[in-house]
Amino acid sequence: MWFEHVAVDGMERIRAHLELSGDELHVQANSAARFERVLATVRALAPSVTVLSDTREPAGDLRAIERLAAHGPATSDKLLDPATDPAIAAALDEMVRKHEAAWLDEPIPALAGHTPTQCADDPTRRPDLIRLLGSFPQAAGRPGTMSPTRLRAALGLD
Repeated sequence: MWFEHVAVDGMERIRAHLELSGDELHVQANSAARFERVLATVRALAPSVTVLSDTREPAGDLRAIERLAAHGPATSDKLLDPATDPAIAAALDEMVRKHEAAWLDEPIPALAGHTPTQCADDPTRRPDLIRLLGSFPQAAGRPGTMSPTRLRAALGLD
């Protein structure tokens, strides 16, 4: 199994998943462009490769995502549960805190392209930021979930 990683805003993200099973290579990507790029790389490395099947499903709704997950390579015994593994919970916590720190200075479409930090500092934009944070689900201690409470504290909105 191979994962193509890319760093975005200082965070590692998986953009493609390749799994070799016998003499068959299964490729999954979360966009058609990424899939084509991976396929082009595979063809450049092994020009004799033959595509046996090609299935593309847009994940436009929850049912499509559930179908994709049901046909994915992971089985329930391979899934990692942060509730039972403190190392996974710690890694998720570190990842989400880095994401939260970066989010504070990212232009957010729901804030008319302004950053949360800019909105917190601007009395005319602060109500939009407070409404946005209020729309976030409460983390309730789930690892890997952004915390509106931590974000409010970081923005001085307590």
